[in-house]
Amino acid sequence: MKSCAWLILICAVTITLTPLDHSAAQERVSSVVGAVTEIDKANRKVMLQTEAGLVLSIQTSDDTVCLRLPAGERTLSKATAIKFDEIAISDRVLAHGTRSDQTFLAQRLIVMPLAEVARKREHDLDEWKRRGIGGIVREVNAQTGEIIVELRSPNPGSRIPIETSKANFRRYIAGSLRFEDARASKIDEVRVGDQLRALGNQNTDGNQFVAEQIISGAFKTIGVTVTDVDPVKELIHATTLDQKKPITISINNDSVLRRISSPLAAAIAQRAKGETGKSTPPPPAPKATSPVIDVQQMIDTLPAISLNDIKSGDVLAVTGAIESDEAHLVAIKVAAGVDLVLKALAPPPGKPQVVRLSAGLPTVFDFSVIPIN
Repeated sequence: MKSCAWLILICAVTITLTPLDHSAAQERVSSVVGAVTEIDKANRKVMLQTEAGLVLSIQTSDDTVCLRLPAGERTLSKATAIKFDEIAISDRVLAHGTRSDQTFLAQRLIVMPLAEVARKREHDLDEWKRRGIGGIVREVNAQTGEIIVELRSPNPGSRIPIETSKANFRRYIAGSLRFEDARASKIDEVRVGDQLRALGNQNTDGNQFVAEQIISGAFKTIGVTVTDVDPVKELIHATTLDQKKPITISINNDSVLRRISSPLAAAIAQRAKGETGKSTPPPPAPKATSPVIDVQQMIDTLPAISLNDIKSGDVLAVTGAIESDEAHLVAIKVAAGVDLVLKALAPPPGKPQVVRLSAGLPTVFDFSVIPIN
């Protein structure tokens, strides 16, 4: 799980601001979070790059309050005042003020130095490993605030009710599994079949998980055949395996690309056949781990490749967030070499296909993309 330091900060810190005068009120009051890329000490300006890639000029004045926040703090109770000159390149900054075009006039800057960001990230990762669960949503009751999740690990198939009345909800956006990119959400947006991750604790009876934070998303994995690659625009043009419809796949900095090797293709084919009971058992796998996660983990151990390694004619399994535009998908995961798997699964001439396919792929490619403990 990516660091959620700044989302927690924005959601949990109550900031009391100096009232704006009438002219300032005409401008848009907002907050912005980003990493410092440039500092102009003479003019008291910093350039911030947001997670979305936008670059903003942050103008400060003698009245701007600058605070340093220690790692792990969720309120400003332990924040300390600093001077503008103490801000450094790569520091993370939450700025609050008024925005006009590409210029932002800051009333307050909350600074988390780079070392503190790294320390907070490690803290958050440890928290989610120790107190997090993940799985597939099977039931949602918005009236009672309860969500039933089928755990993907360590006991596949087991279900647990999650109590959400005090939980902070987030929703993944297209093309990103960064917690800090996720937008604010609510239980009404959670759907059966969504992937969900929750941070919290079991109740005293051990029959319910009481969530403090919940992040969810709707994802799909499809099979495509590449028709063209545009490395400059970072686009893959392809047709879907099942319906032969054209689709454009966007690659970004968070997209992970790998290529399935021949030995792994044979192992995946065995796994898929093993699910139907039509062949010998699949290769040994860790106990209490579902076949879906097995295949995902197999592919995740492969070396990463670049977009330049993808060629016309390649058959890919592409995972991304479900969007309204079915002709476009922002890739989170891309696995090339799927043609080797399909070849290994092809039945003899005159025989029917015994392995169930979904979107042109064996169902073992129905990847989980939210991290699993």
